[in-house]
Amino acid sequence: MSRTKAIEPSFMELSSVKEGQAPKLSSGAEGKITYQLAVSTDKKQVFIALVDSGSQGYFSREWVNTDAVLEILNSLGQRAEAFPSKVLLPVFVGRSSNNAPFLAAALLAEKLLGRDGKHESKLRVIGDAANWKKAVLALKGKPIRVRLDGKPIVSTVQESISGSATNMKGAQTKEVEHASDSSE
Repeated sequence: MSRTKAIEPSFMELSSVKEGQAPKLSSGAEGKITYQLAVSTDKKQVFIALVDSGSQGYFSREWVNTDAVLEILNSLGQRAEAFPSKVLLPVFVGRSSNNAPFLAAALLAEKLLGRDGKHESKLRVIGDAANWKKAVLALKGKPIRVRLDGKPIVSTVQESISGSATNMKGAQTKEVEHASDSSE
């Protein structure tokens, strides 16, 4: 019998600064993508996570450092060619085929990408990534603790309903919504 060692998850403290919604890339798709932006506690990095697909599409809820995204956009912007959303796949650890188009939808909402005039399924870089990052880093937010693998954080919460010990609720399990490869 072989034993495998459990790997302890890695956590990161961030400041959640924005939650937004974006229409999906396909004109016939139902629902909207919900995404969240967060910044590092040192205010040097911006992260993005897909939170909800607005339908039953699978996707990875991992937190992606936008430096990797902006590097791809910078190289694509220099070429001035239209491109498909799949160019964004390398920024994800999860392998859902919806990751790249859902991220592209969020980047369209953030005005970093625009649709190509000739091909509806292709995109173009239209925004100034440096100014976008600077503006996001300046936003105020609330502290959050996330798992780097995108899975839920389970914590114990004590709630008191009244002052008497008999009316106290016991420990409850609470999940923070950031599971990987979720279907919503």
